[in-house]
Amino acid sequence: MQTREYLENYTFEEYIEVFISEKSVVLSPVTVINYERELRRSAVSLGREKMKEITFLRMKKYFYGFEERERNLRNGMKLSYGTVRQHFIVLHSFFENALENEVVSENPMRGVKRLLERKKDAVREPLSYDEDQVRYIIRCLENEPLMWRAAVMFAIDSGCRSGEVVGLKWSDICVETGRVNICRTIRYTPSIGTFESSPKSGKNRVIFLNRPVLRCMEELKREQPGHDYCFAQKDGSPLIPVAFNNYLIRFGRKYNLPGIHPHALRHTMASLSIANGADIVSVSNKLGHASVSITLDVYSHANMRAQIRANEVLAEAIY
Repeated sequence: MQTREYLENYTFEEYIEVFISEKSVVLSPVTVINYERELRRSAVSLGREKMKEITFLRMKKYFYGFEERERNLRNGMKLSYGTVRQHFIVLHSFFENALENEVVSENPMRGVKRLLERKKDAVREPLSYDEDQVRYIIRCLENEPLMWRAAVMFAIDSGCRSGEVVGLKWSDICVETGRVNICRTIRYTPSIGTFESSPKSGKNRVIFLNRPVLRCMEELKREQPGHDYCFAQKDGSPLIPVAFNNYLIRFGRKYNLPGIHPHALRHTMASLSIANGADIVSVSNKLGHASVSITLDVYSHANMRAQIRANEVLAEAIY
């Protein structure tokens, strides 16, 4: 059993091991890897400092100029607001955990103010396509391999995340009714490889596909008898999510659709549905958001279009 003296003498770097060990029990492997990456970034500055000696002023100084000091580990570019915000959240959780374990007497992050959104980050709307652009994408798909055609059409129609797309099994689909049970996602980490996990919200959800997509899925099923996964490798094993991303990059270059990616297709489903009168609760459920407020925040632009259309309907009815 660890003594009080030992607990009080943990350095920042030593406590990372404790924190990650505890979080590995309750969080997904991908989330744990992300947490550890952010903490290792902090350990460059804070690693040898004792946890009990890290104060509010120390953390305030750490975050002062953080955006200018740090760079994206892959491309050396300035960190996005979302990355900085995530770093802040991870450190807050890290010290809160240390407080619960009585390693520190207070959380030094509690007084540190979050960085304000930069203008270019605050006004940027998620990439999505309008009706004519979706029709163009579908026409382009006629020249593509059947599996990718079906995967892209399914993504547009369902609004699923890339891991949910490649995690889809034939047993999840009722072709007669179009009913689909979204009950798993495929994840990948270098240490574990490919593995199944629950959807991001932690809950299954039921969606419905439209008939053109179902016809494409039926054609694909006839082409690959015996496979469990709808979008599989030649041996029947699931694709990894990045394979879908990489295909869309090639597709975008080929057909002049820069920036196309699985989330753009997800945003397209939600934006077009809301703008054309679908109720926000149904769209939120289809997306698998934890709450309707998340949907409203992300798709406020589409919701505004829906409100204008509803107002026009009211005007036609009473004036």
